[in-house]
Amino acid sequence: MKIVADIDIPFIQSYFGDNHDLILKPGRTLTHSDVLTADILIVRAVTKVNQALLDNTPVKWVGSAATGTDHLDIPWLEKAGIHWMAASGCNTVSVAHYVMAVVAGLQQRGYLNGKSRAGIIGVGRIGREVARLLQLIGCDIVLCDPIRALHEKDFASHTLDNLQECDFITLHTPLHTTGDYPTYHFIEKHFLSRQRKGCVLLNTSRGSVIDFSDLKRYGKHLLWCLDVWENEPHIDESILQDALLATPHIAGYSMNAKQRATNMIYQAAISQKIILPTKKTPPLFLTPSIKIDEVGDWRDQVLSLYNPFATSEKLKASPHSFDALRKTLETREECLFSN
Repeated sequence: MKIVADIDIPFIQSYFGDNHDLILKPGRTLTHSDVLTADILIVRAVTKVNQALLDNTPVKWVGSAATGTDHLDIPWLEKAGIHWMAASGCNTVSVAHYVMAVVAGLQQRGYLNGKSRAGIIGVGRIGREVARLLQLIGCDIVLCDPIRALHEKDFASHTLDNLQECDFITLHTPLHTTGDYPTYHFIEKHFLSRQRKGCVLLNTSRGSVIDFSDLKRYGKHLLWCLDVWENEPHIDESILQDALLATPHIAGYSMNAKQRATNMIYQAAISQKIILPTKKTPPLFLTPSIKIDEVGDWRDQVLSLYNPFATSEKLKASPHSFDALRKTLETREECLFSN
């Protein structure tokens, strides 16, 4: 059984290296020739998995160590009879922790207060958890998810027009270019120009949900906090320098989430009888908990685990270090919140 995997997937050797022919390749530059004799392909979101990559190869199963699927050409994979799975939900806690770290830093710097009005666009796994946490710290929450409203009669979804009075807007949508609710560049001139001056716009979903050209022209009055970018890793340096906070796509990049993703792929491959179990796999990391109502400042506690503003300073100082900075965060620890 030959497995080709992204060399930067943590724990890949521990899970898939035993009794398998495991070949590790850089995910951003993976080509058709790299998988000509592969049975299994394991990737991150940086690899486009489509006909150009897999046509006329023996690959019959693809595992993705990412929660999103926009890098997978699912219609072609299914037409070609190639099974696939994504590590959906692997980074929910990690992204929610990142959002809370951003909020903690913004509050300590005076950009937000404890009673801020927060708009959450996209209320799936991550958006729901972010809403819960922001409510724990006293924020007034406005939810926007028309797709959930279509399928859940009790779900109240506000329109984008109803977010004009928000102090803080956080994006948690998948990237869709088609359908009734496409999200490609849906944060554009009309939306940006309507927001109040000083509103914080945080994006941890996909870079292309924001029209970066419009952001530069019509979003100057907003405070940009960006973890995802168009054309990664070749990011717009003018936006980088103008952003209040800029990090290299690491919101979901805790050591807990990364091991969780690899473990999810491994368990799926076993359950689908793609591979046989290895003799021993590493134990999952434990996730510490922070109680909002405990004596002491929750903001200090969360920032002691990870401070995104420190990463932002490094990225701004070295704009071409996008991928290198991601690799230095391998020991970032996420946390759970409760009251």
